Amino acid sequence: MKESITANFEQEMNTTRRFFDVISDEFFAYQPHEKSMDAAKLLNHIARIPSFITAIAGGSSLDFSKVPPSEPATTKEAIIELFETNVTQAKEALNQLPEAQFTDAWTLKNGETTYFKDVPKQDVIRNLVISHTIHHRAQLGVYLRMNNLKVPASYVASADESLIG
Repeated sequence: MKESITANFEQEMNTTRRFFDVISDEFFAYQPHEKSMDAAKLLNHIARIPSFITAIAGGSSLDFSKVPPSEPATTKEAIIELFETNVTQAKEALNQLPEAQFTDAWTLKNGETTYFKDVPKQDVIRNLVISHTIHHRAQLGVYLRMNNLKVPASYVASADESLIG
């Protein structure tokens, strides 16, 4: 399980990294609709998702109400640095997490609100981190397209890039 999750995490983070390579500092101000996140918020969210692995590996729960707010990255260089730091720390946490603890129960809440309770860590990593990253990376791909920027291929190809010969 550990090997499979770690390989999947690394593959998806490598793909996500390629999406960050396309942006510019000016892109941060883009907001496609008043109900949509602006690009700065979306980019910061994506860059922080890998940091959840440190919390997952390091305990049995995370309470967002106890996490101090952090300064958002406002440049391409800063967002890439934030992402790389979080990915590096996540990989270290995954490497240190014993295989047997991947089935330990984990809970996510925000104060009195419980999002999920006693879910196996392996499922939390796949859903809260890996799938969550994929979801928002796809959202970022739409933002890129709407700004006439190249959309990197995630798996096989996009309209702008092919990963196969």
